[in-house]
Amino acid sequence: MRPSPVTAGTEPARVTLTVHVTAEADRIPELTAGLVNALTTLGRDELAVTVDGPVAPVVSLPRRSAPLVVQADARRVLWQGREVVLTRLEFDLLLYLATHPSRVHRRRALMTQVWRTTYVSERTVDVHVRRLRGKIGLGEDLIRTVRGVGYQFADAGLVAVERG
Repeated sequence: MRPSPVTAGTEPARVTLTVHVTAEADRIPELTAGLVNALTTLGRDELAVTVDGPVAPVVSLPRRSAPLVVQADARRVLWQGREVVLTRLEFDLLLYLATHPSRVHRRRALMTQVWRTTYVSERTVDVHVRRLRGKIGLGEDLIRTVRGVGYQFADAGLVAVERG
């Protein structure tokens, strides 16, 4: 059995990370500084961060389409090209999770953001998440449960939110 390449050598591995930032030109320095700060904080002494400039022109590559499309203004949801009928609150919950995919959302925060109240039971959130899972992506875990905390959209690459 061959040793894993990660554990085989005693030399530290070098990883190069390329980040492309798309924003208005005047916001690029601020965003770059924030990224450098975040990376430096994570890496402490083990991480060397360099920023190359000036900003080079970018050619966008074609992206594969996401299997879940949320048409926000039309309040329509398509899963693999097939329309999925959702209730008002199911749609609002899905839209909120899809537009904030990298965060774990506590039930109480979801009640405030989606239901606009804290007077509903936390179990109501659970019921709506269960219904969404049943209607969208059978066999796909689009909404991930974070035990003891709340819910998170599993993969931002699975959803495209369209406005307008």
